[in-house]
Amino acid sequence: MRVALAQLNSTVGDIDSNIKKILSASEKASKDRVSLLVTPELSLTGYPPEDLLLSIDFLKIVENKLIELGKNIGEKSPEMTVVIGHPSFNETDSLVYNSASIFKGGVCLGTYSKLELPNYAVFDERRYFSSNGSPLVFECDGVTFGINICEDVWFPRAPSLSRAAGAQALIVLNASPFHVGKCEERINIVRKNVTKQNLTTFFCNLVGGQDELVFDGNSFVLDNKGNLVSKALGFKEDIVIVDFNVNEPFSNVDQQSLEMDHDVQVFNALVLGTRDYVKKNKFKDVILGLSGGIDSAVTLGIAVEALGRDAVKAVFMKSRFTTKASVKDAKECAKNFGVSFFEEEIDEYMHLFEKRLGLSNGLDLTELSLENLQSRIRGVILMAISNSEKRLLLTTGNKSELAVGYCTLYGDMCGAFSVLKDVFKTQVYKLATVVNERCDNNLIPLNIMSKAPSAELRYDQRDEDSLPPYDVLDDVLARVIEKGQSLRQVVEAGHSKNIVVSIIGLLRQSEFKRRQSALGVRVSEHAFGRDWRYPVSNRFIC
Repeated sequence: MRVALAQLNSTVGDIDSNIKKILSASEKASKDRVSLLVTPELSLTGYPPEDLLLSIDFLKIVENKLIELGKNIGEKSPEMTVVIGHPSFNETDSLVYNSASIFKGGVCLGTYSKLELPNYAVFDERRYFSSNGSPLVFECDGVTFGINICEDVWFPRAPSLSRAAGAQALIVLNASPFHVGKCEERINIVRKNVTKQNLTTFFCNLVGGQDELVFDGNSFVLDNKGNLVSKALGFKEDIVIVDFNVNEPFSNVDQQSLEMDHDVQVFNALVLGTRDYVKKNKFKDVILGLSGGIDSAVTLGIAVEALGRDAVKAVFMKSRFTTKASVKDAKECAKNFGVSFFEEEIDEYMHLFEKRLGLSNGLDLTELSLENLQSRIRGVILMAISNSEKRLLLTTGNKSELAVGYCTLYGDMCGAFSVLKDVFKTQVYKLATVVNERCDNNLIPLNIMSKAPSAELRYDQRDEDSLPPYDVLDDVLARVIEKGQSLRQVVEAGHSKNIVVSIIGLLRQSEFKRRQSALGVRVSEHAFGRDWRYPVSNRFIC
């Protein structure tokens, strides 16, 4: 028999568009003589639907659309069995389940509902779904298949129940979000919890960006010995088709390496997350401030890769503190990428603010307020162009800055989407190398990559005037944020206690800024967003 995994990019709430993708995949599978087609977790609605699941109207529409979809596929491909992920609503007890239904010939053969509901990190499925521990098996071309959904296979219970119910192979529908190294982690988990049950695994994962989450695809098939048979593309829609005989070994066991350079993984995730955020929110074009620094240059490179150069506009806003090198670097960078470029000087605006605030309010503006004023003027200019030209504004700050509050509310934090929100400063330089290596020419000028970082809000300013060196800062932040290490552990790793205490203090005191920051792509296991929930009003530092 022939099994297909349809790795789809569903859009949350756009049920008709998602149906078109499922139908298109089913038509292709039918032409390829596929017996069994699998779609991802909640492929009908997109994942995660969040509080859409609290709407009875939404759930009833989903139910009706699911029945129509099953009949439609049955009419066109009556011999093919299709597994579709969707939410289901039990009106009797008013419970909602994360489910998968099997259709053949327009008839629903059965529905399985998820047993293990994740409620950690970015997941809060227990807010919406109820658990159902009943295994479901079905027959297709003489083979008995079981069904699990995503979190089910991260524990041994659900796979063992399927095996006990008679399953010879296991279908796993997934909406498993990306972080660096996640593909390898999934395969190892399946080997641990499914292969040990002597089950061949057909693992179909969602692909695409949904707000801050990115789903990387990388669907795969493992035989009952844990060997990789086939794997879908990463970060792209794809259909994997394999020939399967339960009584014979696969003839095409794939020995490909799963290792992909981590910086390339991050780059691909940022490109996909940016593209989908822009397009799924019905924008065509974007705008960003291009300063001549590394962060905005990398953001520009990702935006061009995601949307094409014609969709990107770069704005350079010069002040009396802007160096000649930054002017040259920004112009060269914009020219290399071939994007629309706009220049504006902000000193005239600054003089007016200084004069009016001084005369009207008698303010003696501090150095910090003057620095922030420059940043906010730039934000106003960018937002004006954004509104006028219907361009979505991308912010260009990084995780290091956001962690310690080295950013200005309503200034450089202005924007709808923060491309580098989960990327430390030291990682930004690595991404710049990835951008340049993808092209024959160094699109990001080498001078941008080599000069000392500076906000250029006063003469001869350097980031390290206010912060520890970025290699020190980022290592401390990574240990605290991503590894959950204590003050003692970080100090024992070789860092000065005073520096560590200072960094943790800045981290805790800057929570109010992060609560007001734009969404950004999650590429680590602990990003600022869904899985970071520290109180704003908080006096506990270390």
